[in-house]
Amino acid sequence: MKTIFVRALSGLVYVLLIFLCTTHFLSDILYIYFDLKINSSYLLYALLTLFLLGCSFETVKLLKYSNFIYKLLTFVLIGIVYYTFSQNFFNSSFSLRLLYWRYILILVLFCLSIITLFYFSDELYTDSAKLIFTTAYLSIPFGLSLAIPRSTNPLTPEIFYVFLLLWISDSFAYLIGSKFGKRKLAPKISPNKSVEGLIGGIVSTIIAGLVIEYLEPGLRGNWIVISIIIAIFAPIGDLAESKLKRKFKVKDSGNLIPGHGGVLDRLDSFIFCIPAIFAYYLINTIV
Repeated sequence: MKTIFVRALSGLVYVLLIFLCTTHFLSDILYIYFDLKINSSYLLYALLTLFLLGCSFETVKLLKYSNFIYKLLTFVLIGIVYYTFSQNFFNSSFSLRLLYWRYILILVLFCLSIITLFYFSDELYTDSAKLIFTTAYLSIPFGLSLAIPRSTNPLTPEIFYVFLLLWISDSFAYLIGSKFGKRKLAPKISPNKSVEGLIGGIVSTIIAGLVIEYLEPGLRGNWIVISIIIAIFAPIGDLAESKLKRKFKVKDSGNLIPGHGGVLDRLDSFIFCIPAIFAYYLINTIV
């Protein structure tokens, strides 16, 4: 009982933190009741930066670097890449139409990191490969996540809806899989996942996307399309982290969130879905 209570409480705090930092609700409350003007974009940036730091520390620990210099260089490179995206975020200069070749290259680099993980994972036993992989795997998704909403004040809530769809995908996949799951999805990587759970997660996520598109027609992009993207890529992101943990014989990436594991455990699907959503934005802009 105590374990369930701790898990529920930490999950509630996690959800509340994301809600307050990815919408303009908190900034409105502070202005109305305390006359404090806070740009809601700063709250989003602080949250994503905190998540990136947590994932970076956990990934470096998970990969078991043997050389401290490579550890240090990993954090430096992640910081440089993320700083570049940060400048674009605060200057509102994510020009998808003018810089699409640069963004295509960035997406290709992320895809190469995933290909390495699934097909050439033995390469990750060297510190140089760990450095390149970790930098691409983390800094690109978190950097691109800054381009998903409009960096205006008040902040547009696209990132919140991404998290909402991820929670729905994960929750219904678990509920339906635990109740009806018979056929294993990827037994060598994640033996508890089932085909039935995958289907349940996909269907529920698309239904939620239909509701969001109906209620929030002013959001960037078509959220029926985005829900389909999340429904497909969220389970793959979960499998990617499971593959990484199995490769290095680690159960959880960390224990920062009681009852839920580490930050990386909670954001594995987010890391995978953001580049896919950004690719949709990019295609939608240049076609």
